[in-house]
Amino acid sequence: MTVLYEKIKVIHFPTEREPFAILDKPRGLPSAPLKEGDPSALTWALEKFPEIKNVVGKKKIEYGLVHRIDTETRGLLLVACSQKFYNEIIAEQTNGRFIKSYEAECREVEEKDLADGFTNVSFNVKKILNGLKNHTANEISVVLSSRFRPYGIKNKEVRPVIESSGKAAVKKASEKKYSTSVMLARTKAGTVEATCSIAEGYRHQVRCHLAWIGFPVKNDRLYDPHASNGEDFSFTAVSLEFLGLKFSL
Repeated sequence: MTVLYEKIKVIHFPTEREPFAILDKPRGLPSAPLKEGDPSALTWALEKFPEIKNVVGKKKIEYGLVHRIDTETRGLLLVACSQKFYNEIIAEQTNGRFIKSYEAECREVEEKDLADGFTNVSFNVKKILNGLKNHTANEISVVLSSRFRPYGIKNKEVRPVIESSGKAAVKKASEKKYSTSVMLARTKAGTVEATCSIAEGYRHQVRCHLAWIGFPVKNDRLYDPHASNGEDFSFTAVSLEFLGLKFSL
């Protein structure tokens, strides 16, 4: 784990005027510990910036950690270093003004090859996607909205839930709907790249939404049906926008 700690980069150091840290977390390192002292990006940050310990967050063990990104995901994490800033940024997040953006290399997958539990997307979404799938458009944009439910062995995965998902799925679903803005672009090499942004996030939201429309993140072990040992997982949290500021990799 020391090797992963050495890969952490500080994008923004906390100051009196801007009391927060932004970290570039490497792939393979959890955002937060399960118990005090577990290896994680937050554990590393607590050593560097002990003032984080004065912040009371959603969970006692997470202090000023504002949000998480998946262990397999590289990218930007925001950690509050004062209670005032933490309260302010949580209010911004609640009001849809904390924007997180991601980039991914995707695999194009036929609908029949998707894993169980993915409800068909709406006709309008399919119509937009057909432009890319039929090579009549090199770039398309779509907004995906759904509730989510835990899925699979030990609930390791999630699935989107919409009105047509059925009573059992709806009963297990989150109360809120979550939206992902997606831009898909076909490159000259024939691959498909995604740029996505969210204002509020559910676990695996972006990864699941991309799989839902047949463009899972390449080599995503949970959502790419053709994942293999010979490919990289290409999914990165590339930017954060809040309070009129923007930070990017």
